[in-house]
Amino acid sequence: MTKRVKTTDEVATLLNLPEKLLAKCLEPLDMIGLLRVSLCCRRLQGIANGRILPLRVMTWNIRWKGGERKQGGWDWEDRLPVLGGVIEREDPDILLLQEDTAEMTAEMTAGTRSFQKYHSFPRDVNGMIPEIFGETEFFHHRFNHELCGILWRKNLFEYIDGGQFEWKGSRNEWVNVFTWVLLKGKTRLLVCNTHLECGLGQIEKQNNSKMLRQAIGRLQKRFEGVPVLLGGDFNTDKSGFDYKVLTGRELHTFQLGGNKQHDLVDVFTALGEDKPDTRFEPLFDNIRTGGHNGTTYNSWKEREHAVNVSNHKNSKAKGHERHIDHIYIGNICRDTVRVSDVRVITNSSSEDIRKKRSSPCFCGALKKCKKAWSAKAKELCTCRHFGIFGSDHFPIVVNLSLVFKS
Repeated sequence: MTKRVKTTDEVATLLNLPEKLLAKCLEPLDMIGLLRVSLCCRRLQGIANGRILPLRVMTWNIRWKGGERKQGGWDWEDRLPVLGGVIEREDPDILLLQEDTAEMTAEMTAGTRSFQKYHSFPRDVNGMIPEIFGETEFFHHRFNHELCGILWRKNLFEYIDGGQFEWKGSRNEWVNVFTWVLLKGKTRLLVCNTHLECGLGQIEKQNNSKMLRQAIGRLQKRFEGVPVLLGGDFNTDKSGFDYKVLTGRELHTFQLGGNKQHDLVDVFTALGEDKPDTRFEPLFDNIRTGGHNGTTYNSWKEREHAVNVSNHKNSKAKGHERHIDHIYIGNICRDTVRVSDVRVITNSSSEDIRKKRSSPCFCGALKKCKKAWSAKAKELCTCRHFGIFGSDHFPIVVNLSLVFKS
């Protein structure tokens, strides 16, 4: 039986210090140091936990408004309550949206309760002019009028600064968008959101990765020492060289240049470092999946369809490597940001959020018919047996822990 170690005079003196002074003594410690200290006694545990901010981040491509039915989806008016229901259930602290317009954001804020607890950027009142990478052509008449909006809880953070970078895609009508916002709460945080062009070759994808590194580099130089988060729809899995350029591994291995401070760490990679025990994790060939071994683009269908699409794709990607929606952490701030969980939210249909004893019809067909589930109702109803999907993408949610100075 292990004997209990007696408390030394030095430790007793330390524990008798006032709480503010004791918190000052713990300031130099990183995340691992704080976790070790918290195991010593309840008093140190309370002070150490007071310097750790739990943060829940969600990224979701919510699909443009208009033309959904041509691709097998549902109208925006039908999808809006599903989007609101899933977001209310997942309850993120920071929400990154893609394919969102100013009109859609206004309707979400006014029409759904779950959006009213957030501030958003960009907004019309910001009067923001995007910075252009590459050619000095202004893209007001671009094809994709999306905001790449960032939303955060009103009671957690306040807005300090924000902006956008844009660069021309391979197609004349497409513009790649990168939105960033500097937030201040218990700690400062730089949150970035992007949506990259789809259907590209490997060279174009690598160019996009270099543009992202350039944007991150500019922001890190401007806001030195601030933790960086980047999420969005990258429209590519993690098997290509473009992913290695983004994370910096191959750049430094083959001495292809690139500043190591601009490297990014995928949250699944960070989860493997922070929680190496995978006994209770969903895996595929010993690779974490986040609960979904397929692409996060679902084509308005259930998760099995997305898995089948990935199985027949000419790619070596497995598990989370098959996802096209990603979340990253700045490599330079890994000592202050830890990952505890990452999940793909595949239960994002109206059936998954429907309350007991409520109507299974979200498209409103049953309201138009006098007799429920009559021949006419079945003909009009588009909910199918699995309900309405809020988008043609599955969202990704990550739980983080941030260390901040007292």
